Amino acid sequence: MEKNYKLNQIVYISIPENISHKIGTLDLDPSVLIPIEIPEGVDPSSWKSEDLSWEMIISGMLKVLAYDPENENLPYYRNFIHSSKPDITAELTQSAIIKAQSSDFDLAEEIFLALIGLNPQDIRSHLNLVLLYENKLGEIKDKFSAPYVELENQIESLYANLIEQAEDLPDIYFNAAWFYYNKQDFKRSYELSSSYLSMGEDEQKRSEAEKLMRECSELKDTNEIYRSAYRLVSEDKNQEGLDLIDQFLNENKNVWNAWFLKGWALRKMSQFEEGLLSFKQAAELKGPHPDILNELAICSLELGNYDESRKYLEEALSLDAENLKIISNMGILSLKEKKMEEASAFFRTVIALDPEDTIAAEYLNFIEKKSEQT
Repeated sequence: MEKNYKLNQIVYISIPENISHKIGTLDLDPSVLIPIEIPEGVDPSSWKSEDLSWEMIISGMLKVLAYDPENENLPYYRNFIHSSKPDITAELTQSAIIKAQSSDFDLAEEIFLALIGLNPQDIRSHLNLVLLYENKLGEIKDKFSAPYVELENQIESLYANLIEQAEDLPDIYFNAAWFYYNKQDFKRSYELSSSYLSMGEDEQKRSEAEKLMRECSELKDTNEIYRSAYRLVSEDKNQEGLDLIDQFLNENKNVWNAWFLKGWALRKMSQFEEGLLSFKQAAELKGPHPDILNELAICSLELGNYDESRKYLEEALSLDAENLKIISNMGILSLKEKKMEEASAFFRTVIALDPEDTIAAEYLNFIEKKSEQT
């Protein structure tokens, strides 16, 4: 197996003589080489043993647990870590969650992988990793790009394995139900919501699962028509998708998702007034929702109703303050209103949250050139 580049700073040493031959209840085995992690920027070949620390040993073992699942000494490393740091699982879990909340996805992923390596039977860590991947998925704007499809397939595969163990952790049913709902697979979402309600005890989640079931119940039996319409609109076959969604709405007038999809198709066809009406119908059925408000704002912007557009965007931001699409649209609206400094601030916020956002960078470049010309 090819060595994972994440292990490039790992070197293996024998147990130093100055370390006790017993840690807690674990008898150290001198025949097992110990992995240590050399700090970034230091050439492993030039590292000196007198610089060894406990932190380097623990981080080295965690790195191996995360990225070398075939290592024959993993059971020994697990015992070593648990014996030397009994509270490490709680500490690492808290750290990973904080990193995920601050969008430091790479480090959060590494910590969750280490936790899984440390406690392979802990399905909560497996679920936390999947939820992290869902957060990463939400940051990818193009839902038809190779990275999005690849990550979505990976999440689905992980959920398939976890669902087999969900009787031990009903939250798996709950989170998987939302994943399939976002995939527009309402039948599967309905089934998983029902499974959660048969076992889950969290009152707030039970309430959400009941709402999800009610919403999916209107869609699950006509799932294929709706999903076909969604696929067509997603592929820019907007008129074909619109024809299907109108067919769907003839029998399902109270499904907000369908009105949203109709509005999306109309907006993509530059039929902004009709699109606005469809999104308003979706809002009336669903209530305040960031995606609906964002689409209402786009249609209003295209129709020249800047005050209305700002009202919708500000309400959307109050519901989802770090939504990059909404922040970007605030920047575009500010540009339309000739508020260059305000627009620049919004686009800088986007880049702070997502340094790889090329569209925000292009807008900032445009604003800078405009400023130089005045």
